[in-house]
Amino acid sequence: MFSQNPISKNIVLNVLISIIPITYILGNLLLNLNIFLILLISFFIFKLDFFRLKLNLIDYLIIIFFSYITINAAYNNYFNFSYENTENVILFKALAYLRFLLLYFVIRLLIHHNQIKYKLIFLSFGLLALFVSADIIFQYFFRIDLLGFEVPENARRLGGPFGNELIAGSFIQRFYIFLIFYILIFSKYKKNWKFHLVSLLLILIFTLGTTMSGNRIPLIMYFLSLILITVFEKFFRKDLIIISLIILVATFGYIKHNENSKYHLGGFLINTELIFDYFKKKYSTSNDEQENLITNSYIREFEAGISTWEKNKLFGGGIKSFYYTCSTIDKKILSDYGGCPSHPHNYYIQLSAELGLVGLFFTILLFVSIIFRSLKAIYSDQRMHDKMLLIPFAILLLLEIFPFKTTGSFFTTTNSTFLFIVILFIVGLSELKKNKYYG
Repeated sequence: MFSQNPISKNIVLNVLISIIPITYILGNLLLNLNIFLILLISFFIFKLDFFRLKLNLIDYLIIIFFSYITINAAYNNYFNFSYENTENVILFKALAYLRFLLLYFVIRLLIHHNQIKYKLIFLSFGLLALFVSADIIFQYFFRIDLLGFEVPENARRLGGPFGNELIAGSFIQRFYIFLIFYILIFSKYKKNWKFHLVSLLLILIFTLGTTMSGNRIPLIMYFLSLILITVFEKFFRKDLIIISLIILVATFGYIKHNENSKYHLGGFLINTELIFDYFKKKYSTSNDEQENLITNSYIREFEAGISTWEKNKLFGGGIKSFYYTCSTIDKKILSDYGGCPSHPHNYYIQLSAELGLVGLFFTILLFVSIIFRSLKAIYSDQRMHDKMLLIPFAILLLLEIFPFKTTGSFFTTTNSTFLFIVILFIVGLSELKKNKYYG
């Protein structure tokens, strides 16, 4: 049984989980190595315990989701996929993607056996977001970050420790919330003035880091997350409302008086208006009139995604097949879209193109079921400590699956790791009745 295993192995697993954000910064190679080590050590510890876990509805939906991806890939690989130099590539990618199914059940078992050190994980996740925020602020003023990455004087986006990969804002938005809830859950000074001061300073640093990174969608998601925290967390509500209003005003003041940021962030509003205007006119004008409107890069990516989906509406082209299938679109249409992007920059368009309407249905059913489960647990008679642990994951899921935003590829290592980590903690925490240990 699990309880007979040495506690040191459980600590190693918790440390590996807690350093996931570090491996995000260090790159996919180390992130995948970290996942491999988690799986390897877990199989050694759990052995037959995998078959003793009582499955719930979400577990079954997760299994169905991954089974569909694999079957879909096999079908497309052998019957619907004949591109040069890509033999068995779709099936191989689907089989490799099963590592996230294994990761899901590995950490689910840790939660089930009360072996997760939430204090360590929340602190590690949160401090890494704090480091990235501080690094971005430093890079903004000195044009070089703490690790030596330089940026041009007129750069509109900053990468901080990610170098040329400009995803710092997304990283902060995904992980900052754990430091806020670390203080809320584990701090002994909730009624002390130090608590309010530290909270104010942290949110200020996170806000500046997210804003100065220049990542526009993460900045919007960041402010939405602050709103959601005030909805779910009563203790912090009054302070957070005041802090958020102050910082919101300060942020807009910063943007207004910084021409570079004003131009960059203001472009988001222009692009949004262009997208809405484009699709509004698309369904009210002829194709000849509409062709001249495809000038926005986001519109081109969305249109390329929709046209790719139309190649196989029901089942799609298979996991990570977007670029290959997109390249078979009529050349005239493709030239209007500016060529094929690596992915359509929206989860739902990508899922439609690669898994078809059937896969999209399974995915939405899974998301809705998890959201319903999390809200039911938050507003149930479950222990307050369990609810507090659950809330940040529920907020992150709502933001991650928000349909009207641009995204990275759904099936990349970083996005899939984050998404399934969030999902498995929601599922595990929502079924806990009496936790014995929260260390």
